[in-house]
Amino acid sequence: MYMPDVTASDISRRVRQIYTTGSWVRRMMVYGRPYICPFDELIAAVPQESTVLDVGCGDGLFLNTLSHLRKISTGLGFDTNRVAIASAQMAGKNIRNSQGIRFIEWSIGQEWPEGQFDVVSMIDVLHHIPPHDKHRAIENAVNHVKPGGLFLFKDIGIKPRWRAFFNSLHDFVLTRERVTYTPLHVVVSWVELEGMREIERRTINRFWYGHEMILFTK
Repeated sequence: MYMPDVTASDISRRVRQIYTTGSWVRRMMVYGRPYICPFDELIAAVPQESTVLDVGCGDGLFLNTLSHLRKISTGLGFDTNRVAIASAQMAGKNIRNSQGIRFIEWSIGQEWPEGQFDVVSMIDVLHHIPPHDKHRAIENAVNHVKPGGLFLFKDIGIKPRWRAFFNSLHDFVLTRERVTYTPLHVVVSWVELEGMREIERRTINRFWYGHEMILFTK
């Protein structure tokens, strides 16, 4: 059992130091996200000096915070959103010794970047992927984990229904997308088919948002 060594307020404070450009609205969203998404617990799951691939990295908050904490050696994040990638890249320039962190505009449907990593993270991504592509995305993510490495999966919760409603409403307001949930037992079965096993599972609630987090090892 791992324990968080930073709090949501610690992360938000660091984020304010490095996300200093871009629109006011986008920066406010990034500043507030550590309070509704359990980045403190996600960060605690990453071993020191890891190499990390962050799938669907968005504005790069996870990798940039890990870099700012000096917790990882290298990191690669990719996302389809060009504006988000530009935000991640600009923020990375405000971190000393962050040369090992890269962000690229990339689609999950394209051929994935080569290489394997100590940790592959997929945070709040699967519910945005079209149903027919979900299994393949999980398969690709797991295949990029080094032997002995970790797959860190986090998605919005399905139960209770009122939390699922607020999760869905949040995504619809921000992205105009109707999310599609995947039951956790299905995700676990896909990951296990690729030779990984579950070692930790947590249900985490922040305000009215529900989160399901699973850690797998290869």
